[in-house]
Amino acid sequence: MAAKSASSSRAVILGLLLSAAAAAWLFSKLSFAELAAGLRAADARWLVASLGLFFAMFGVRAYRWAVLLGGTPFSTTWHANAIGYFFNATLPLRAGEVARAYVIAKKTGMPIARALSAVLVERLLDLASVVLLFFWFARRIPMRPAFTSAATVGAIAFAVCVLVAAVFVHRADAAARRLRPLLERRLGVKRADAALSKLVQVKDALKAVGSPRRMAESIALTVLVWALTIALAEVCLHAFMPDIADVSKAGLVVVMANLGGALPSAPGGLGIVQSFATSALVVPFGAPEGGALAFVLAWSLGQTLVLVALGIVSIGRLGLSFNEIRQRSAALGSTDVTG
Repeated sequence: MAAKSASSSRAVILGLLLSAAAAAWLFSKLSFAELAAGLRAADARWLVASLGLFFAMFGVRAYRWAVLLGGTPFSTTWHANAIGYFFNATLPLRAGEVARAYVIAKKTGMPIARALSAVLVERLLDLASVVLLFFWFARRIPMRPAFTSAATVGAIAFAVCVLVAAVFVHRADAAARRLRPLLERRLGVKRADAALSKLVQVKDALKAVGSPRRMAESIALTVLVWALTIALAEVCLHAFMPDIADVSKAGLVVVMANLGGALPSAPGGLGIVQSFATSALVVPFGAPEGGALAFVLAWSLGQTLVLVALGIVSIGRLGLSFNEIRQRSAALGSTDVTG
């Protein structure tokens, strides 16, 4: 337990340092006068439209999670999801993933392991979407060969992982027996046990989803989620930089922001997400840095502020408290409840 706590502390410190470095690099290249001019020039009509798309996207996300959970009430799932995103935006180490699982389990009576399995499958669907979108946009948009190569390698690695996961799910016991000697030689007994435990968690999570029909519905909803996410970015881009706004640029911004968000960072990916998203416009397209950063700040921080507000409202609507959720989530996060 102490070792895990120390590891978590190191991850938090690393995330804060990376976020601070990214923010410093970003603002060192920018004139605040340019940023202010970009914010003043924004078309409020497009921003209102983007807010509507945000709620549509968030609603589809909540419905997809309800499907993965086996049909939980939409209202309860919406509030649990909002609380999870609120915790992700305000606490380190993506604490919201466990928090929303705790909330939905508490309010519906389902086992916490089942709720966490649905969270894991949802994260895998989103990861797959980001990798495939990166590959798609890297092939369509002229960019440095290193980016195109990284996207291609990522897509191939993802396809291999999917194949391995499918085999493991269907032949889990035999696969574990064959992998164990190899992992023990390479990693040692303790690390081999830990690695196999994670594979078992993924297997259990995928099986917990249930029928192929439910998984197919979840995949269809995932496509809709990311279509709305890119549409939201494109509409917001129209508010700040209408001359360059199109689906390819918006899609690349979404992909790069999510890749940045996968790195250790401050809560909400502050600093790193904005740096990655701004670079997605400036580097391949030559967009002016002031306008690009004004768009990114409104797009990313605007969503974060809305999610914080939704989370606060949802905590009150469900009759919970911030401290209760935080303490129970921390306790669950320190134990292996999905194995």
